[in-house]
Amino acid sequence: MFKKSLVFILAAFSLPTFAASTIGIVGAMGVEVEALLPKIQNQQIKKVANHTFYIGELEGKSVVVTQSGVGKVNAAMTTTLLIESFGVNQLIFTGIAGASDPKLDPLDVVISTRTVHHDVDLTAFNKPKGLLPDYQERYFYADKALQNYAYEAAVETLGKESVFRGIIASGDQFIASKVKVTGIYQEFNAMAVEMEGAALGQVATAFKVPYVVIRTISDKADGSADVVYSELKKATADNSATITLNMLKRMQ
Repeated sequence: MFKKSLVFILAAFSLPTFAASTIGIVGAMGVEVEALLPKIQNQQIKKVANHTFYIGELEGKSVVVTQSGVGKVNAAMTTTLLIESFGVNQLIFTGIAGASDPKLDPLDVVISTRTVHHDVDLTAFNKPKGLLPDYQERYFYADKALQNYAYEAAVETLGKESVFRGIIASGDQFIASKVKVTGIYQEFNAMAVEMEGAALGQVATAFKVPYVVIRTISDKADGSADVVYSELKKATADNSATITLNMLKRMQ
């Protein structure tokens, strides 16, 4: 009787079986994933560590979609859960960002080539900004195949003139200062600045899971960033979600 009860309990709390290739799709905020959720077929919902994971199929691909929460700790925790608990073997972060490269405008899109922590600072020990202890490199490299899929999908959605590849810088700050954003651009040559991508990139790199970050620009990360961000948040998030869906169609 005890063995039967134990089997029943374990079955009740077990996670579903996943396809050999499962793609994790992450957005920091609800607005960044809500356009995707109604499109998930054969949907199951699982909750782990106060996070909700939506499991099913998008564009014929096995996916797990989730909202990480804002900030690098949330992004790192969610990425780890996706890999360890849900077995994802590719990662896409979709959402919005501020422009650190002055040539970018709202509704432009940046596809990550690399990510970096702009708020890591060990310069007191003669280390370059962004370099973590025990690391030889401050950048986390996005997967080239995923970059290409994302770029092609974005160009189809918006046109080539609005789509860029480049470095995305992350920190636990909402950047709304011309001085700060200029410093980030000059230090890292970053095209976009946000609060999660490098954390996902760091964890993905540690687990050897290919990743890419797709960011639609919502503001210039300057003194008016909070106002422009609020006005364009929904439109820019939907933009990235559309690109993500188009990307999934292309993926083999």
